[in-house]
Amino acid sequence: MVKQMLSISTPRLNRCWLMSLFLISFCSLSIGCQNTGMSEIDRQTSQTIRDHWTKSMGHEASKAMYDIPIADAPNDQPKRDITQTDLPSINPQANVLPARTRTKADPDKLGQLFIDDMSQARELDLQALLGFAIANSRDYRRQKESLYIEALNLLMEEHLWGPRFFAEVSASIDGTPESGDYDQALTVVNSFGVTHRLPNGGSISATALVNFVNLLHDASSGSGEGQDASITLEASIPLLRGAGDVARESLIQSRRDLIYASRTFERYRREYLLNISTRYYDLIRRQAEIKNRERQLKSFEWLSDRMQALAGAGRQANIEIPRAEQQVLFAKNSLINSQESYDAALDALKLQIGMPMNQALIIKPIELQIPEPFLEPEKAITTAWEYRLDLQTSRDQVDDAGRGVRNARNDLLPDLDIDASLGLNTDSNKTNAGVDIEAGDSDYSLGMTFGAPLDRRREKLQLRKDIIERERSWRSYTQQRDQVALEVRQSIRRIQQARFTLSLQQRNIDVSAKRMRGVVLRLRSLGPRDFIEAQDDLLEAENTRDSALRDLRVSILQYLLSTGQLRVDNSGQWKAPVNLVQMEAGTQTASPQQMLNDSKSTQDKLLQEADELLKKQN
Repeated sequence: MVKQMLSISTPRLNRCWLMSLFLISFCSLSIGCQNTGMSEIDRQTSQTIRDHWTKSMGHEASKAMYDIPIADAPNDQPKRDITQTDLPSINPQANVLPARTRTKADPDKLGQLFIDDMSQARELDLQALLGFAIANSRDYRRQKESLYIEALNLLMEEHLWGPRFFAEVSASIDGTPESGDYDQALTVVNSFGVTHRLPNGGSISATALVNFVNLLHDASSGSGEGQDASITLEASIPLLRGAGDVARESLIQSRRDLIYASRTFERYRREYLLNISTRYYDLIRRQAEIKNRERQLKSFEWLSDRMQALAGAGRQANIEIPRAEQQVLFAKNSLINSQESYDAALDALKLQIGMPMNQALIIKPIELQIPEPFLEPEKAITTAWEYRLDLQTSRDQVDDAGRGVRNARNDLLPDLDIDASLGLNTDSNKTNAGVDIEAGDSDYSLGMTFGAPLDRRREKLQLRKDIIERERSWRSYTQQRDQVALEVRQSIRRIQQARFTLSLQQRNIDVSAKRMRGVVLRLRSLGPRDFIEAQDDLLEAENTRDSALRDLRVSILQYLLSTGQLRVDNSGQWKAPVNLVQMEAGTQTASPQQMLNDSKSTQDKLLQEADELLKKQN
């Protein structure tokens, strides 16, 4: 047979050679395209996210929200053998470790361990901080990638429901011993086909089979058997079990999962704004605390100087001098602790927004216009039940569980399938090489298959499980509704508490300032104890006021988030509701910048008045 194949006439084989070359080229192209086409996939994925986002959110997202670039590894990353199984650990002996004992000559560097290059410092207010976080946060990027992956899952599922083409090549060599020799036969069968799943269950397919070796051999030998091909059409359609919407369950769930992922990402964006704003206002509070402690240290230093001056003039006992000096030391320690706490909070913020640790960062006080909402508890709870995206997802998952019960009941039905096939064969009587379909040589079949459900115990167990899951999902939804109501009520309480504390501590600051003025003006007769107590009370009132101001702003954002009314624009900035307008002038709380400088003038004026009074007394 091999010898016969070698004596091939060129005119008869041109068409066969062309078909063979086409087959080889097609296979090579298929293999070569496995690692290409990523840009097209990204485009389709972005379009899918945009379409589902618009349907589920009611507005179109920005390009940055659904376009997720795939970052490659750094170019300077050393090459590694990813198949290596022996992975050594860097674990040197104790005698070569870099840790060493501290000596007395080593200077104390408390507060100066991490000195950033302030010439390269970045000064960010709240809006700039949010923009930087959106662009550089690793966690934010991971959340976007989760949305992107869910869209890819949907595209993969949708691809299964479209026409799927395939091409296969099978080769075999058969030998039969005859008189001590082996008559070898080479068979190469090429199959081309397409399959398509039906929306209500079942599938249809079309397959073409061509034996190229037989075509080549018959064409060259002139044996008259030049036709060796067939086309087969097949269909299988279920009528009971597996029929209807249950056949598309995976596609239905994939589309709903993408909507859930879109809601989750949008919910995350709102929570992210709240978290960054909370850290920002906490840093502003810490800045105010540092300023307050600096003023306290200055007042205690003033007290120590005045006690020494009075003792030198014989107007005060020397025993009071150590008490004043001790308070200076206590104030310095408290100031250093506050500074270290601020630096630690600043580093935590850098980590959250994706900023390098060695990057110097300056937090610039700026006011985010957050007017106080009019609190209506019952209406707020109703609004939350309607607008909360996570609650909407929980309610839709109840429907998913209901479909699970329906699909499980479908599995208990008997099997009743219709199978049909049509075979189109070539005419074996024709001698021309190639593919020439003859209707008279075709065959067909039509049948029905019935399967009685004799053993469906597993399906019954699955049904019972799905019924329980449906009940659990409903209870989870009702529990989440109550949890949402609880969050709304708590957010309202926090606003009221912060508002009350802010008003109370502002009055407390005024009272403490009056007390401080009286003590300073009578310092010679009262001594340092009353001064120290009055100063501590003033500091506590200022710090509590600043914390209440932070809590008020954060609790308002938390209230908007818990009621589903917090909105974030495409750039990651807060977008106030239309009816939430800024209050009239004179009724607003102090801004962060005012918070930093509020008490400075009061204490400076007190100390200046005391200096003038002591000069007159002397």
